Amino acid sequence: MKCLISTTLLLALLAAVAMPAVAADAANPAAKGKIRVLLTFGGHGFEEEPFFAMFDAMPDVRYTKAPLPQSADLLKPGLEKDYDVIVMYDMVGGISPEQQKAFVALLKKGIGVVSLHHNMGAHSDWGEFRKIIGGKFILKPCEIDGQQYAVSGWSHDEDMKVTVADKEHPITKGVGDFEIHDETYKGYYTAPDVKVLLKTDHPKNDPELAWVKDYGKSRVLYLMLGHDSKAWANPSFVKILTQGIDWAAGR
Repeated sequence: MKCLISTTLLLALLAAVAMPAVAADAANPAAKGKIRVLLTFGGHGFEEEPFFAMFDAMPDVRYTKAPLPQSADLLKPGLEKDYDVIVMYDMVGGISPEQQKAFVALLKKGIGVVSLHHNMGAHSDWGEFRKIIGGKFILKPCEIDGQQYAVSGWSHDEDMKVTVADKEHPITKGVGDFEIHDETYKGYYTAPDVKVLLKTDHPKNDPELAWVKDYGKSRVLYLMLGHDSKAWANPSFVKILTQGIDWAAGR
């Protein structure tokens, strides 16, 4: 009888310990199964085959292609029920005011965002977008927060040394300083309140290469790297991108 009672108590204890994990999974669909990604592109040419192959090789990601601006109506509240993260590789000129409002409402509701490379030049006339991703590639002279900005510059086929500014963040965990062959950007706007994860001292690039922030209830990562297949073949880039998707999804 004592043995039976002990066994019963043990089973009850194990069940009590396991219950919070079950509840957490129910509250966060991204905690189990593949991360559901909506992958935007458009407004800028790129090497499509190796780019999509990089996502095909991610074992924990299931993605859907969403060309913009054609698919902009998807970016509205309710999308968070079908997708965990929006990965933005587009440089679309703009979307309608109604679509802008719907996108902001979605982000205030909560969904992960990973903004890549030339996406910093998207929505050039929509001031709120720089607040969403924490940066802006300047396509025409403008004023931001009282400071004048000239047109940003870029240079193809540059070798950059990348320094991990925060080695403990989940996105950069296990990533050491590395070199990458990529495109440089110079003279872009970076919001003063972002948390910088990667930096460089390349003279043709601004120091901040990657950062994180919140917008509404959404986690946002901006990663400046990733111009072409030479960058996508870099293991450190792929690791940062993969862990960035995980982080944005709340894993």
